[in-house]
Amino acid sequence: MTIIQGYGQNEENDEGSPWLGRIKFEPRVRKHVKANAPIELVLPAFPWKSVNKVEKVLGAVPDLGEELGLGRLQNLCEDIQSIYPPGAYVTVTSDGLVYNDLLGISNEEVYEYGGALRRMAEEKGYDRLKFIRIMNLLGLTDSPHMTKEEYLACVDDSRKMLVEKYLPADFDARDAILNDADINLTYCGYIIFLSKDMRHSPITAGVTTKREYRTVVKRVAHDMITRGKAFAAVIEDRLPDYVRLSIHRSTGLNKLSFPLVPQPNHFSMTPWHCCIAVTAKGQFRTAHAIELRETHDVIEQNGRPYYYRDRSDVWKWNVPVEFEFFYPRGIYVRAKTAEGEAAPKLGPNELAKIKELGKGFSPVIPTGFA
Repeated sequence: MTIIQGYGQNEENDEGSPWLGRIKFEPRVRKHVKANAPIELVLPAFPWKSVNKVEKVLGAVPDLGEELGLGRLQNLCEDIQSIYPPGAYVTVTSDGLVYNDLLGISNEEVYEYGGALRRMAEEKGYDRLKFIRIMNLLGLTDSPHMTKEEYLACVDDSRKMLVEKYLPADFDARDAILNDADINLTYCGYIIFLSKDMRHSPITAGVTTKREYRTVVKRVAHDMITRGKAFAAVIEDRLPDYVRLSIHRSTGLNKLSFPLVPQPNHFSMTPWHCCIAVTAKGQFRTAHAIELRETHDVIEQNGRPYYYRDRSDVWKWNVPVEFEFFYPRGIYVRAKTAEGEAAPKLGPNELAKIKELGKGFSPVIPTGFA
């Protein structure tokens, strides 16, 4: 419980507790320990990339931000395993289909993002992560692998069943926003990101005035709160013994706020609403693309934009190299050689660069050199 708590970042409270929900979730953890079974955690997250691909993100598929976020979840499980051999698993349940139509994001884009996320976890060896879709949670299908056609065929039924079966009949979003501290924090977060996201959404294509725009943003935020209430209910119903993590700011009473890419002095943006800026000092900063374009370089991976990097001389080597980062602050420096070409040696200049990188990154692993 202390390990889990150490990854959290909840709001201050009158009791001075770093995690008000510890008393709620401890019996669930004890139940697994008594059975000598892995601890189970669940995180509703990783929906899709922001609809605002003009100002905020690099594209429609996962990039370094998601990679670091998944790495942090994996690391949490490994830390638990270091003191409790059965370890832990985090089940990521995407909330993409819960909200995407409200923002003007297609169902196809949600499917492609989810598929790419699963491939990323597999390629990185994140074996302590599991993924479950909303139609699996609702019992509409027990298949963990769905074709796009099967997935799309379930979308309408999933949203309909979610609201009809799991939304409390007396739930009123306006009242909840005023009187529930956690919901108010989530709502305020929604307003912040929607105010920028909806500028580039087809939902606001015909909007001409600021007042009308604000009205649309508030309506979407209210609808997200309503559907989110139903989604939280289905998670609690179907995964009752799981410890609940959340990417939203919260009091911590009913979940643990879990920043996926922690930032000093503030709660970080989620990877699907920003880009990662890598600095020569070993920092992974979260920022919107529009804030980085003039001062950082876009770095590609597998032919597509993957992150931004500052313009430091430490990235300029006399021999061709590429850099790969891994959670929490590791870096591979790979020598690039053509077929039949001899591997370059680590000379004084290269060793000096490695030493400089080592001031911020750890470990620094050179590979492919003679």
